[in-house]
Amino acid sequence: MRALIHRLLFARAAVAAALLVAVWIVFGLLNARYLTSGNAASVALQMSVLVLLSVGQMFALAVRGFDISVGAVAALSSVVAALAWNAVGPPGLVAGLLTGLVAGTVNGILIARLDVQPIVTTLGMMIGARGLSLLISDAGQVVPIAQPQNLLHLAYGNWFGLAPLAWFALGGVALAALLIRFTLPGRRILMFGSNPEAARLVGMNATRIHILAYQLAGVFASLAGLAMLARTGAGLPTDGAGMELQSIASAVIGGTPLSGGVVSPLGTLLGAAFIQSLGSGLNMSGISPFTAEIAIGVVIIFASSLSIAPQVVNRLKRLFHRRRRKLRP
Repeated sequence: MRALIHRLLFARAAVAAALLVAVWIVFGLLNARYLTSGNAASVALQMSVLVLLSVGQMFALAVRGFDISVGAVAALSSVVAALAWNAVGPPGLVAGLLTGLVAGTVNGILIARLDVQPIVTTLGMMIGARGLSLLISDAGQVVPIAQPQNLLHLAYGNWFGLAPLAWFALGGVALAALLIRFTLPGRRILMFGSNPEAARLVGMNATRIHILAYQLAGVFASLAGLAMLARTGAGLPTDGAGMELQSIASAVIGGTPLSGGVVSPLGTLLGAAFIQSLGSGLNMSGISPFTAEIAIGVVIIFASSLSIAPQVVNRLKRLFHRRRRKLRP
């Protein structure tokens, strides 16, 4: 029982869960309409895109990198999927998924094989993907899909109290958790992130695993793009701007450190829920939405500090014991 309590108290997702509960309590006291099932369902729908982007970002962070192109890749995937849908029907959605896979593969090869810095690679991909989405959408025009009713049902239908798109995002989190927990590639991603040199010494194809992490980031970005398409019934070439930073924030708040080697799919979900709930609460309370940016920045610093807290405590304990031994007669 003691071990169970320790795990519950110090789980990596506990910080995000505590922040989420605090947000709902505070805004629930400020506005009674906030604590309603309707608002909860609305937040779940609104955060579906961010959840998928954040899960993909989690894999990039796991290998000591990051991907600031995920928002642009999601927008490009939505435009490609819309154009393909209009050409061949619903099977065209596969084109959107392949778009994310290609973008992730290019990022992974440049970073893992050519040793290009992640910031340079993914910044270039972000600019390139955004430019390409504007180009193929006829100078930034929205690309509506033909007969969007079935797709829009995913965003505005109701499955057990939530939109199908919210369940779709939860399925993405569950898929990531299963991949990390029960598959060899998932465990190798964590091993590589923990110690890349050791991973190479034990015979792991570290380059392939490194590329795989960015491929997963790209695929989840394309899933987010399909979620955008389902919410609007159209490909949006300018959507997703700024969400790359929110996705990093969600993963870090949820317990995925920037140092790599550790991930928390549940924590990432809760981190995304916290960010979306904070924005929704500020909006409903009439508070400037820019306040959310300040709050999120403070929370990221706080959450990142918690990751090094055990090291600080252990170092203080060692210093204390050394001092005691010196003071003994």
